[in-house]
Parts: sequence; C-alpha cells; structure tokens
Amino acid sequence: MEVHTPGDVQKNTQFEYVDCENEKKMEKEKVLERTSSLLQTKSFSDVTFIVGPSTSSKKYVGHKVLLAMASPVFEAMFCGDMADKSKVIRVSDIAPIGFENLLRYAYTDALNLQSVEDAILTATAAKKYLLPHLLRECFNFIERNVTPQTVCQVLEFANMMEAHHLTYQCLNIIDRQTYHVITSPDFSDVSLSVLETIVHRRHLNLHSEYSLYNAIYMWGKEECKRRFVESDIDNIRNILNSTLPYIRFLTMTSEEFCKGPAKSGLLSKDECLGVFMNLAIPRIVTMPLGLSTETDKRTSPPEYFVCCLYKPLSYHTPVRPLRIFGVTFRVTNMDVFVVGLGLPIRLDVSYYSIRQPKVEGLLRCTYGLHEDRPNKEEIAVNFVLSKGKDVKIMFRKPLFVHKSMQYIIELKTTSPLTEDAIAPIIRDRKRDVKVEDVSFQLLPFQSESHPRKAEVMEFSEIFFYI
Repeated sequence: MEVHTPGDVQKNTQFEYVDCENEKKMEKEKVLERTSSLLQTKSFSDVTFIVGPSTSSKKYVGHKVLLAMASPVFEAMFCGDMADKSKVIRVSDIAPIGFENLLRYAYTDALNLQSVEDAILTATAAKKYLLPHLLRECFNFIERNVTPQTVCQVLEFANMMEAHHLTYQCLNIIDRQTYHVITSPDFSDVSLSVLETIVHRRHLNLHSEYSLYNAIYMWGKEECKRRFVESDIDNIRNILNSTLPYIRFLTMTSEEFCKGPAKSGLLSKDECLGVFMNLAIPRIVTMPLGLSTETDKRTSPPEYFVCCLYKPLSYHTPVRPLRIFGVTFRVTNMDVFVVGLGLPIRLDVSYYSIRQPKVEGLLRCTYGLHEDRPNKEEIAVNFVLSKGKDVKIMFRKPLFVHKSMQYIIELKTTSPLTEDAIAPIIRDRKRDVKVEDVSFQLLPFQSESHPRKAEVMEFSEIFFYI
C-alpha cells in the first residue's frame, strides 16, 4: 500500500501547476507557429493590400478573420453590415515597412524594428489600426534609440502623436547636445516647425550663436530646392523670415558676424550697420526692427527649473500626524512639463537610528476643462526622510501641463509620517510666481480625502521644464 505524506501532496500540486503552465505556453507557441506559417506561405488568404504611394507601393496578402481579431478597425472593415466586400484594398497613407511590421505583429506577436524611422512608420500604422500594445512597443524602441541625429524627426513625430513624454526627451537632447543636432547630416531636411522650435529655445548648449545661424542658413538654401525656387538671397530671406528674429546676432563676435550674416547679404545694410554699432558699443543705437536685442549667450539649461510656493522659516514637530500633501495651480501663459515636487519634511536632528525611514504613498493628479468629467492620473511613489535635507519627489515620466488648465496634485501616504519627522513654519506664501517667463498661479489646496486626524500640508516647490 502506497502512503502519501502532506509534503508529497504539496510537491505533486506544484508539479501539476508547472506542467499546466508549460502546456499553456507550448500551446500558445503552436498557435503562433500556425499563424506565422499562414503569413509566410500566404495559404487561404482572402484579402490583398496595396500599400504606400503609387510610385513605390507594395502588395501584401492577409486573412480577414485573423486581422479582425487583432484590430477593431479591421473588424469594422471586414465584418458587419457596412463591411468592405472587395478583395483588394488600397492603403496609400501608410508606409510599406510600417504595414509589414503591423502584419507580422498581428500574426506572431513579434516585432523586429531596425531603426527609429522603422519604429515611427510602424507606430503610425499602429495608431491608424488601433493596436495600443504595438504602439507602446514602438514608443519604447524610439525612447531607447533616439539620438542627436534622429531627434528632429522624432520631435516632429512626437508632436503629431501628442506623445508628451517623448517630446520632453527630445527637447532635453536638443538643449544639451545642440551642436551635434544642428551639424548632423540630415538637419537640412527638418521641418520648418521643428526649426522654429529650436531657434525659440531659451537655453541651448552652443559655443557660439554663429553655429546656429550657419545651420539655419544652410537649411534655407535646401528649402529653396524643395520649393523649386532659385537659391538666391532674397528667397532664402523670405523663407527664414520667421526664424531670423530669434537669432542672437549681438552674442556673436564682430569677426563671426562679418564672415556670416554680413557677408552673405541675408541682412540689409541698415540691419548690418545697426548690429555692428551695438557690437562696438552696446545700446548705442536702437536695433533694427525684427532683429533680436538679446545680448546673453545661450547656455545649457539646468536639469529643471524651480517654482517656489513659499519659504520654510523654521522646522518643528507637527501638531497632528502628516499624511496628506498637495498643491493646486495653473500655468497661465504656456505649456510646461512638471517633473517633480519639493516637500520640506525632514528628520529631527535628534533622530538616532542609522536606517532612514522610507515613506510610500499614492500620488494623484486631477485636471480637466470640465469639472464633472476631470482627468485623473495616479502613480505610486516612495521617498526617504533624511536630516537637514528636504524631500524631492521626481516623476519617472513628466506630467504635461496645458496652459490655463487647473491642476490638483495630491499625495496620500500609506501611513502617517513618524514622530521624528519635522515640518516647517511657512512664510511668504505666494499667489503668483514667474520663473523663466513661465507664469504660475497658485491656488489654495483643499483635499476631499482629508482624514480628520491628519494634517494637510502643501508642497513647497514645483520642478518643471519648458
């Protein structure tokens, strides 16, 4: 007679669980093998796609039922009363490589991107056919592989897709690796909107403004060719009219201005005279209309800018436990990225433990144009308390803040802060703050989830990027 101990039963149960998981995995692999073979052999295909512009289109075949299962757009296209019964479908607004990658993903769950450009074209197809998982994988690939040579292309794509985290990453690369961006071989092919974005930047990592001027001048010559007009100085000037007012000619040396703007003829004689006189003696004459009066050289930006809501005067033990923190604000004149928050909470100097207390909580951001249907975003956060140092909560991805929209950010910790935490006495609480030409309007913070015995405290700083 065979006897089983409780331990044997537990082991058998574990083995059965592992076997079940392996069987599911193997079955999934078999299904993917079968669908992959359908894509390769084109057996039983019942629809043909002609993809791309007429001059460089490619033909792909597919299976309506599989495509309908992968995408709601294909489902609407092939199924129901309004379904398209034709066997050949023309897709002119998607690049062939993007559609090919979409098909491979729909059939096999596999994605093999070779370049940032491939990822952009595939993401465009994924958005059209509503494949969010494929779109996310394309975004992840772009984030990992964007370089100064591809950042302008990615920035234009990010703006079109409203991928704000990607826009933030591109602006950081442009601001900190400016020279490599504007001297890359493909810079003359960037769009006018991206060019305008660069020359509008307040901070750029440039040794001299002459490098930026030379880059936009060469771009203007190439743009003339794209518009099929002569590359003469009048046409270049007309094309660059929207960017010239932001070139800081007064930060160039006299030699740089002579061999660049003055020699090229891009500026008129009166404009050249006005710049030369101001280079010799600052503000001796009024700068010609339409030229920048800025005399400060552009420099690399800080990691982030700081909007200070109030000043901590001194620190004390809070009257009630601290658990709710928040801020209510709006930016009145432009869109910005909020990258973190400052909180003046510290450990008491008498705290004796070697280990620093770790605090966990849930950060919620509420915003929207309609009060009855606000947007909400939530992320889990954690931070460590230390002596003589305020808390900084930095976001993994920035929060995009729309101009004039009210934002309420609230942090609720999982448990009240320890008795060893000290909070500030607040002084000079502000209502309006202007930093780097960004205007913040600060509003009183009120928490709907405010527990009776917890003390509500406002964040002291907003860390942002333009």
